[in-house]
Amino acid sequence: MVETIKLPTTDNECIQTEKVDNNNEENECRKSKDVDIEKVDSNNEENERRKSKDEDTEKTEVDDEETSPIPMVAAAVSTYDDPKLSCLTFRFWVLSTFFTALGAALSEFYYFRPTNSVFSLFFVLFMSYVLGRWMARILPNKNYSIGGWQFNLNPGPFNVKEHVCIYVATNAGGITAYAMDIIAIQELFYNQHVGFFVGMLLLISTQMLGYGLAGFLRKYLVRPANMIWPSNLVFTSMFNTLHGNFVPQYMFTWLTSMALLCLAAPANATLKNLGSGYHGVGILNFSLDWNTVGQWGPLFTPWFASVNFYVGVVLSAWIITPLLYYYNVLEAKNFPFNSPHSFDKNGDRYNQTAIIDQQTGSLNITAYEEVGPIYLSASFANTYFWSFVGFTATVSHVALFYGEEIWTQFKASRSEEKEDIHTKMMKVYPEIPNLWYGIIFVSMLIISIILGYVNGAHLPWWASLMSVGLACIMVLPIGVIQAISNNQIGLNVISEMICGYMLPGRPIANVYFKTYGYMAMYQCLSLVSDLKLGHYMKIPPKSMFVSQLWGTGVGCLVNYWVMRMIIAAKRPYLDGTLDDPTGQWAGYNSQVFNTASIVWGLIGPAHTFGTESIYHPLLWGFLIGIFAPIPFYLLHRKYPKAQFNLINIPVISVGMTILPTYYTNFIVMGFIASFLSQYYGIRYRYKWFKKYNYILSAALDSASQIVTMIIFFCLNGIVQAPFPEWWGNNGESEGERCFGSE
Repeated sequence: MVETIKLPTTDNECIQTEKVDNNNEENECRKSKDVDIEKVDSNNEENERRKSKDEDTEKTEVDDEETSPIPMVAAAVSTYDDPKLSCLTFRFWVLSTFFTALGAALSEFYYFRPTNSVFSLFFVLFMSYVLGRWMARILPNKNYSIGGWQFNLNPGPFNVKEHVCIYVATNAGGITAYAMDIIAIQELFYNQHVGFFVGMLLLISTQMLGYGLAGFLRKYLVRPANMIWPSNLVFTSMFNTLHGNFVPQYMFTWLTSMALLCLAAPANATLKNLGSGYHGVGILNFSLDWNTVGQWGPLFTPWFASVNFYVGVVLSAWIITPLLYYYNVLEAKNFPFNSPHSFDKNGDRYNQTAIIDQQTGSLNITAYEEVGPIYLSASFANTYFWSFVGFTATVSHVALFYGEEIWTQFKASRSEEKEDIHTKMMKVYPEIPNLWYGIIFVSMLIISIILGYVNGAHLPWWASLMSVGLACIMVLPIGVIQAISNNQIGLNVISEMICGYMLPGRPIANVYFKTYGYMAMYQCLSLVSDLKLGHYMKIPPKSMFVSQLWGTGVGCLVNYWVMRMIIAAKRPYLDGTLDDPTGQWAGYNSQVFNTASIVWGLIGPAHTFGTESIYHPLLWGFLIGIFAPIPFYLLHRKYPKAQFNLINIPVISVGMTILPTYYTNFIVMGFIASFLSQYYGIRYRYKWFKKYNYILSAALDSASQIVTMIIFFCLNGIVQAPFPEWWGNNGESEGERCFGSE
C-alpha cells in the first residue's frame, strides 16, 4: 500500500486528492490546451510531437493506467516523454545566459531597495517561451562546425526540455548570492576591500558547495515518489500548459506608501511610528505599487499559510513592537522606533571600528569596555526572540504533525520497490556519476578553507570543516521535512551562535562560518528542488547538471559587477549615513547582516546575551518554541475537524521577524490580495482562478520589474532625470508625508 501525503489546506472543496481516471484527465488537459494556447502555428511543439509519432523515433511508452501514486502529482505531471528532444541547444545557451544575467542584475538591484522584490521566475518562464519560439522561426536550420564540435542553430521547434533548462539555469544563478552580504559589509562597514578574484571565489564556492551534497541526496529526496516538493508542481503545470508600475515609483511615490495616519497629523512623531511604511509599522498604510504588494507572493501562497504569516506580521508590527517601545521595555525609547542598526547606551550608532583590533581583526576587550555594550531597537530585539522561537518550533511542529509521515517516507525512500512511473521513465537517461558531484564538493571545500585565511576572515580550517559538517548532518532531515511539508529550518542563527561561542571577537570569521554552513544546506536543497523538477519534466540529469553550473557561474559574475556599481553610486544610503529622499534605496539587508556580525561575531553571544545583558531573556525563545506547537497538536488530536493543525507556529514566526529588514507598507494590501486570490477566488470563482490567477501574478511581477528597470536605467539611476517635486512625491518624507520626529 502506498502512503499519500496530506498537506494542510482549508480548500477541501477545490483541492481534491482522489485518484482521477487517467483518460478523463488527459482529455481535460487537452481541452485546457485548446482553450489557452491552441492558437499557434504548425510549428507548435505539441503538433510536432503528434506528427513525430509516425516517425522512427524512440519515445517512452507507459501504460495508460499507470500514474504517480501521489494524486496531486498525478494531476500536474505528465507521463509522456520523448527522449530525442534536444536540451542544450544554441537557444538554451543564448536565452539562459540572457535571463540569468538579467535575473542576477535585477535581484542584486532589488536587494539594496527597501521592497526587496524577488526576480519573477514566471516572467522568465513566459518570456523565454516567446523568445524561444521566435528564435525557432528566424534562425537557419543549418549545421555548423568549429573544430571537431558540430552544432545546429535551429535543431527544430522550441521544446519543453530546453525551456526547462533555461528556467533551471536562471533559478540557479538569477538570484542574489548570500555571500554578497559578506563583501558588502566588508566594504561598507569594515573598510576592507574585497578584490575581484577573492570575491568571485567566495561567491562561487558558497553557491556551488551545495552541488556536491545535492548529488548524494538524489536517492532520498529526488527519486522517491513521496518526496513531492509541492512548489514544483506549479511550474510543472505551467510548462505543460505552454507546450501541449511606472506611476507609483516615479511620478506619484505617495502611492507606494499611503500612510493615512500621517495625513491626519503629518508632524506627529507617534503617528509616524505607527503609520509610516518606511520608518514605522504600517498601520492603515496602503500601497498600489506591485513591487511592494506582491513581494510575499499573495497570488500563489496558500491561504492558510498567508493567514499564519499575516497574523505574525500584525502581532509583531502592530502590537508587540509598539508596546515594547512605548512602555520602554529593553530601554527601547533610547533608540529609534524601527531600525536595523546597533546603538550605544546614548542612542548613537554603535562605533564598531573603535572596538576592533586593527592588527588581528578581532575584539579589543579594553576598547569594548570603554564603548560599552551593544543595544538594539525594539523591533530588532523582537525579531531575534522570534527567530529563536521559530528555529525550535519548526523542529517541534514537524515532529508532532509530520513525524510519523516523515519516518514512513524516509523508509519508503530507501526501498527500490516504491518506484513510481516517473522514476521508471527517468531510467532511459544516464545518471551523473557521484564522482562529478564529489569533485565539485571537495574542490569548493578546499577553496572555502583557503578563503578562511585571506582577506581578514581569520577562520581556521577546523572551523570551516565544522561549518560544512553542520550542513552535512542537517541537510537530509531538513530536506525530508521541506519535501513533505514545505517548511525549512534555517541554520543561519544557530550557525552564528555556535561560531560566536567558538571564535568570539571575530566578526568576519562569524559571517564566513554562517554563510558556508547555512548556504551549503540552503543551496543544496534549492538544487535538489530543481532536480525534482527535472525528474518531473524528464530532463536528462547531465543537462540539468550543466544548466545549474552555467547559471550559477553567470549569476555570480553579474552579482559582483552590479554590486560594485550600486555601492559606488549609492554608498551613503546603503551604509545608513543618509536617508534616500526618494525612499527607493536602503541597504537594510546589509545593515541587518552587519548588525548580526557585531552581535554574534565581534562582541559575541557571551556578551550580547550573557546573564548581565538586558537581552538575556530573549534566549527563552528557544524553550518557548519547543512547547508552543504542543497545545495545538493536542487540540487537533481531540478535535480533528476543527483544523487546529493549520495553526503553524513556524510560519507565524516568519511573519514576526519581518522588522526591521522589510518596510511595512505591504501589510494591508498584501493581505487583501491574498484574500481575493486564495480565499475568495478559489471558493467562489474557481474557474477564473484556475485559468487566470497565475498568469495575472506573472504579468504583474513582470510588468512591475520592467518599469523598475526603465526608471533605474533611464530616469532615476544611471541617468538622472527626476520627476518635478510636488505633493505626491515629497522628497523630505520619501513621498510618504510623514514628517514627525522624536
